[in-house]
Formats: sequence, structure tokens, C-alpha cells
Amino acid sequence: MSRRTVTGQYAGPVSRAAATAIDVGVVLASYSLGVGIAGFLAQALLDVSLEDGTGLVATLALLTWGAVYVVAGTAVAGRTIGKAAVGLKVVARDGRPVRPVACVVRVLALPLSTSVFGIGALLIVLRRDHRALHDLIARTAVVYDWGDRPAQLPGPLAAYLQARTGS
Repeated sequence: MSRRTVTGQYAGPVSRAAATAIDVGVVLASYSLGVGIAGFLAQALLDVSLEDGTGLVATLALLTWGAVYVVAGTAVAGRTIGKAAVGLKVVARDGRPVRPVACVVRVLALPLSTSVFGIGALLIVLRRDHRALHDLIARTAVVYDWGDRPAQLPGPLAAYLQARTGS
């Protein structure tokens, strides 16, 4: 049975949404863990409570942490933990590895892409290349990338597709 490869094809909305959900979970969990450890250390070593830093300061710290997480992961590996789990990678529009400057531009354009009822993100569904507004601004694309291993469909589905296409 031959294996089909999807590596290099534009990533669709469902896989991009799944990667985003995983990344939101990673950011929230790591931020909470970091704040908990910092709070414990501040209380134990300095007798200072971090509970006064809630509200706007905490929100800005969380957003900053999320931006650093996305920029760092994308600049270093072309993917975040969520994208890696789903088999996605951010590349330059022409398929080359994404440059760090494009990673920063992509993150800075993300609020524009998701504001006004998410019209910029809706482009993922409407465009053939599934590029959102922040991808267009940063000149990036999100593609499937399983590295050296091809994505394998479950056995019964693969057999059905092979019988239907004659491959």
C-alpha cells in the first residue's frame, strides 16, 4: 500500500484551529505555572505578595508571554507546540523558512486579523491557499509538514481511498 503525503500543502481551517487550541492551552498552563512559582518565590524569599499585580498588569503579562511563545517557537522551529502536534509549519510565502522579522510581524498583525468579527481569520476558509490576514501581511503561509514521515491515514480510510482512486 502506498502512502500519500500532504507535506507542503496549505493547512486547512480545522487543523489550524486545533493547533491554536493546543497553543492557547500551553500558554495558559505555562503562564499559570510561572506565576505560581514566581509568587511562591517572592513570598518565601522577599515576603512580597504578587496578588496585587492582578487585572491589567496580569493581562498584559499574559499577552506578552503568549506573543513571546509564538514568536520564539516560530522563529526557531517554524512551529509552536500546537502546530508541531498537528503537523503544521509556518513558512515564507515562497516555501522558504520563515524569518524572525516575519514572525514578529505575524504576531503583531494577529489582533488585526481576529478583530471585527474575525474577518481576517475568515480568510482561512475563503482563500484557496488558506492564508489569514496576518499571513498576508507577514508574507507567510501555514503548511502541513510531517518532517521525514508521511502523514498516514487510518487503515480502513486509506484502503477505501486507495480503492476509489485506484492508486
